Amino acid sequence: MIKDKQDIKVLFYTCTPRAFRTTLIGHLYEVAQNFSVVLLSEKLDEETEKIIHDKNLFPKLEKIIQVDAVNKSKLALFSKKNRDYYKLAERIFEQEKPDILITSSDMHSLFEIYLNRLGKRYGSVNIAVQATLQMASAERIAKWFDLADAFLRFSFPLPLRVRIFLAKCRRYFGHFLCYWIFPLTIGEKPFFGKSSYILKTGNSGMRDGDYQFVFSRRDYDIWVRDGVAQSKIFILPHPLETKTREFFEKAYFLKNRKDQDGQKFITLILPDTEIGYREKDNSLISKKQRMEEWVDICVAVSKVFTGYYILLKPHPNTGLFMKDLEELLSKKNNKNIKIVNSKDPADKYVEISEVVIGIPVSTSTVLFTAHLQCPEKRIISIDFEEELLGDCYKNFQGIDYVSNMQKFVELLCQIKENNSKNYSVRLPKIEKENEISTFIKKIQLLKNING
Repeated sequence: MIKDKQDIKVLFYTCTPRAFRTTLIGHLYEVAQNFSVVLLSEKLDEETEKIIHDKNLFPKLEKIIQVDAVNKSKLALFSKKNRDYYKLAERIFEQEKPDILITSSDMHSLFEIYLNRLGKRYGSVNIAVQATLQMASAERIAKWFDLADAFLRFSFPLPLRVRIFLAKCRRYFGHFLCYWIFPLTIGEKPFFGKSSYILKTGNSGMRDGDYQFVFSRRDYDIWVRDGVAQSKIFILPHPLETKTREFFEKAYFLKNRKDQDGQKFITLILPDTEIGYREKDNSLISKKQRMEEWVDICVAVSKVFTGYYILLKPHPNTGLFMKDLEELLSKKNNKNIKIVNSKDPADKYVEISEVVIGIPVSTSTVLFTAHLQCPEKRIISIDFEEELLGDCYKNFQGIDYVSNMQKFVELLCQIKENNSKNYSVRLPKIEKENEISTFIKKIQLLKNING
């Protein structure tokens, strides 16, 4: 018997704070208008914490349970932590008895894997919802991480192929530890299957997830190539592409869309790594080369956009190499170039900037969400070295991809003189054929399928 709409209970996990703020909170907003919701929440930014406690915005959000499962090392989960997370997930299912479980994936963290396994056991419908940009196929992403380990962890003088082999061995050990040993220590079966976040194989939707929601046909094709069954995959546009963007406008964007006292801004999005690898020969782009490239880009932008503040927004996970970049920038004597707080929400800087630029290696989800947040603004992705994963925004609708400095400077001059991308209003995109725009329509559909 199919439950009535008012009887359905949803268990919703926030995933990382930044993915929740930019994407998943929009889905939670829709769900909480229609179904009873229990939210498993990581520690969120202060603004978002306040928003989710607003009963006017989330009328059916019954309970918020704090968890702390992200940004923990895999070894920290061993023994007590591993058991604590499993017991927490088990206790929640026993107490709440949800009909639907919503997570960002069924493979990206051990906590989500436990949730999805318990969801199967307790009879819930498990839905995994894409929360960040899929940079490329799992195969190309795995290659990038192999090279990263080979150059960073195994930097001693051995042939590159040998170091890549050692990197793969290390990852297989990590996979065995997390997917086999950890569950066995708490009396659970190992996590069999072809998908592994540690090995970078397969994709979400290949484990205990019943359905996988993705942003677009591009992502759908990537998921299929990675081995996910087509019958599991549904296209669900980003909430900024539907009427739910009205929630984002009121909750976040309008607060930042105010007079800046005549100040003008360009924001550059920094990656969380200071090195890269050329696609054609796997050669290393060193930290020194990368830093010099970043500084050259900053200087080029400041020369074209005189009088603007050039803001560098680091990734929240950015390490100590920011100090090295600050030293290099200080030598340029340009007070208009500033590195902002890495913990600040990126949408704040997108809103106040006239142009948003992803600098190498340009794989940040911020460019994707920036285009949806402000479709009237120019978004640029830079890939001067033709590097592995550097072309993830090539041929991406609404984002300019540039492959050399000359074309970059020409584009900047064109934007300054005549910004051709200048819509008068911000509206969600028109729904495409065979796509269902809202989360609730999708859930209603799956409810009927599952009976």
